[in-house]
Amino acid sequence: MNPSAIREQVDKILQSRSFANKGQLRRLLQVLHKHMQLENEITSDLVIRELWPSEIRTKRPADVATEMNRLRHALKTYYEEEGSRDPVAITLPKRAGTAEGAREQPWIVAAPRARERPEPGPQAHENSRKRWKIAVLITAICAGISVAAYVSVRAGEAPNPPQSARLDGTVLRIMGAEGKELWSKNFPDGFSTDWYYEKGIATRIWFGDLEGNGHTSVLFSYLPGGRLSMNGSTLICYSDRGKEKWRWTPGRELPELNGSPPTYATWAVALLKGPEKRPVRIIVLSQHQPWWPSQMAVLDPSGKILSEYWHSGGLSYMILADLDGDGRQEIIATGISEYDHQATLVILDPDRVFGASKEVRPGFQIHGMGEAQERLRLLFPRSDMNRALFQFNDAIEPTFDHGNLRLTVAECITPVLDCRIYYEFDRHFRLIAAYAGSDEFRSAHERFYQSGKEAHRLGLDEEAAFQKVRCLVGCKSEYVEVGKLIP
Repeated sequence: MNPSAIREQVDKILQSRSFANKGQLRRLLQVLHKHMQLENEITSDLVIRELWPSEIRTKRPADVATEMNRLRHALKTYYEEEGSRDPVAITLPKRAGTAEGAREQPWIVAAPRARERPEPGPQAHENSRKRWKIAVLITAICAGISVAAYVSVRAGEAPNPPQSARLDGTVLRIMGAEGKELWSKNFPDGFSTDWYYEKGIATRIWFGDLEGNGHTSVLFSYLPGGRLSMNGSTLICYSDRGKEKWRWTPGRELPELNGSPPTYATWAVALLKGPEKRPVRIIVLSQHQPWWPSQMAVLDPSGKILSEYWHSGGLSYMILADLDGDGRQEIIATGISEYDHQATLVILDPDRVFGASKEVRPGFQIHGMGEAQERLRLLFPRSDMNRALFQFNDAIEPTFDHGNLRLTVAECITPVLDCRIYYEFDRHFRLIAAYAGSDEFRSAHERFYQSGKEAHRLGLDEEAAFQKVRCLVGCKSEYVEVGKLIP
């Protein structure tokens, strides 16, 4: 198959919403595609070297098999949803034998997707003039229905809605379901490379029906070229045909910023679907650059702000989820709090997004907003190594699945080390898991404390301290209740 078509399809998957928060699987797909033309080069050892360069000694072929299975399911989900009409299918066949044994199947396969065509029925035979007239009448009626349906489609839902995007120099290109360009916009000031290419364009653009008319709008967080701290972002809304509908600038000037320019960057956008007849609300999470505060704004479909919540710290991740099964979604945000520079989790009721977080340090309290009404506000403990080496820890990548809320706390704020603590809560916000996800944290801890008066290994008491999640709002006690911990 044409290598350029395969490359375009892989790029589209990497930039999709389905893979926006799947960094590990994105890297694995890139590794497999990189060596696709020389299939015999791919081995479990090669994947380990490229996927886990700092953990070569601890990773095994079984770890590769696990990630391959995760990627296989992620690709299946992608093609069932936003990639349902993609022309090229990327698959990972299930391979027989051991990881280094006989290979009856390749690691990765690309093939044109078959188009379903209806089978032609048998030739109809008319036996009488009356039946022939009936057939003519039916044909005329069907033709009328087809015309009406065509007019309905033209007037209502767009036949090829926007689904993906890419940056090409100074041009934003919007593509439809089959990857063909629908329209483009030129930005003479270019794009901030750090802003777009660190996590991919898919994390800076969103698609959704804002007005309930079957047309997909495009929301694009635009940040011009240059340093992030020098230029704030702008949220631009386009119609499905590329017409600019409105612009919205996050944040505002605050006395607490002590004259610092009001440069805010939008990190996350979510569409909240309300009850019937209630319009969609746009939830926008933005953070002042380079540090604090953060703004959670609720906009109507025309870009008008309805309400806002302010947090003293840096919130950079947000999802919507029905936590209690009542049919209404809550807002879940994670990041950093100025409350002792700790990782934080904040949950808000979409109908009560207002006020400012209450702080114990007067210098970080935002005034004039009123008191916030968070449903839940948690602070996650910092390890001794984090306190010694870094200014804060950071809560990232929240997910909600099968009634449980999960998130990760990064203890090493550096791209070189992957020191993460994994947390999981049940539907009642009881803590049911808190553990180091890999040997990376323990190895980094041991290297840092290998000599001197404080030399020691990570002990059971230190690991147990991860369970001390402090609750500022929404709990009956100072710390989150610990339920039956997952072993």
